Amino acid sequence: MKLPLVPLLFSLLVFTACESTEDILESIDHEVPDIEFLSDSIEVNTGETFTVEALVEDESGIERMVFSYGNWRINEIVDLAEEPSIEPYTFTTEVTVPEDAMKEWEEEKYFNDASSIVVTQQYHALELTAWDTNRNERKAYMYVKVK
Repeated sequence: MKLPLVPLLFSLLVFTACESTEDILESIDHEVPDIEFLSDSIEVNTGETFTVEALVEDESGIERMVFSYGNWRINEIVDLAEEPSIEPYTFTTEVTVPEDAMKEWEEEKYFNDASSIVVTQQYHALELTAWDTNRNERKAYMYVKVK
């Protein structure tokens, strides 16, 4: 009598303990951090220093930020891995425009069909990348025009 009861109880335990795929996906953080620059574009002169301010937030917490622009040799890293910022984090830095910063240049843009177009560019795209504690990533840009 007890022998048929054991497999029945075991199968009941297995089916009630398993999570559905939907339950698992709902428990995973798919939201990327939110980045909002106080001013997303600015016009400056060569040699001028300006302030970059951005509000970065994510409900799971901000773990790391990288502010970069290779042409001006900017690479600033903010590592919050020890204590991720759950509250909105205000990223602030000072940037000095190099004396030799380009005011206008041409870039070739390529499309999926292998065609291309030449674009005259006037704005430098300074990039802020933020990761939350679950390694979700968002990139946002501040555009700087050199007069």
